[in-house]
Amino acid sequence: MPKSLYTCKTLTILVLSDNILVDVPCEVDLPSLYQLDLDSVVYKDEDSHVRLLSSCPALKNLFVIRLDDVDDNVRKFTVKVPSLLRLTYLGRLFGEDEDSDGSLVIDTPDLIYLNILDGSEHSCSIKHMPRLMRALINVESHPVDNFLTSLSSIEYLELSPSGGTMVPWCNAVYSLLTRCCICQFDPDLCESLVVLLSNCPKLEVLMVDSTFLIDRSENHAPFLWNQPSSVPKCLSSHLMIFKWKGYAGREDEKELIRYILENSKCLKRADISMNSTCNLEKKQKMIDELESMPSVSTSLMCLFFA
Repeated sequence: MPKSLYTCKTLTILVLSDNILVDVPCEVDLPSLYQLDLDSVVYKDEDSHVRLLSSCPALKNLFVIRLDDVDDNVRKFTVKVPSLLRLTYLGRLFGEDEDSDGSLVIDTPDLIYLNILDGSEHSCSIKHMPRLMRALINVESHPVDNFLTSLSSIEYLELSPSGGTMVPWCNAVYSLLTRCCICQFDPDLCESLVVLLSNCPKLEVLMVDSTFLIDRSENHAPFLWNQPSSVPKCLSSHLMIFKWKGYAGREDEKELIRYILENSKCLKRADISMNSTCNLEKKQKMIDELESMPSVSTSLMCLFFA
């Protein structure tokens, strides 16, 4: 990369990709840069990306991809940019023994959008982000308290539960959340999902996606979840749209849908799409079962099946 680019005062967008060596000199000045893409690049040393980011006082958008098959010479990846508004971080999909000490640190107090995918099980330290409004999260590591506190301000959450559990995410209060999508949903998580709903008092749209769940045999014993003693506030006063993608008709899935229909007083629309592994006969049986379920909502206009 030409050294002159590191001191270009008019540069507004910089895209680096495909093994470009990021060798940041001592003197760096990018006062106009507002968008930076670091796609599968290699850094000269541990601090190269830190020096680069600290020299971009106007940076608003940062996009980072770190591939499993590329050693980028960084163990601790730090994003400390006070001006940053949008961050997309696509980390390594699989952990490796030699990277067991790796970590991700995010210190971006003005961030409003976060998209993070990291399957490496590296530690993840995220400082408080009081302005965060939209988050897409798929990480193997469990969230720390500062991260959960930041989620209290979000309005949209897309969550892929790590390690087959949603319990850590139930420790936050999502007081402003109106739209929530749970991806890679396992029906064994029904009970913790209802606990999560109890912490989302203003939720209007709930989407569940179990499309890519590993197919279970019909002999799999369903997890019998205990219904809470009190109905989540969002069901009794706010939830209007409920969608389930990849419904397979398991007993625990049916009980969760039945619970939502029986307690969602403001529900206007419910969309259920069947898992592609189900044959036509089974799909028709599931549709008949769903249509027979009672609904407490007097405004439910549509119950769609796909």
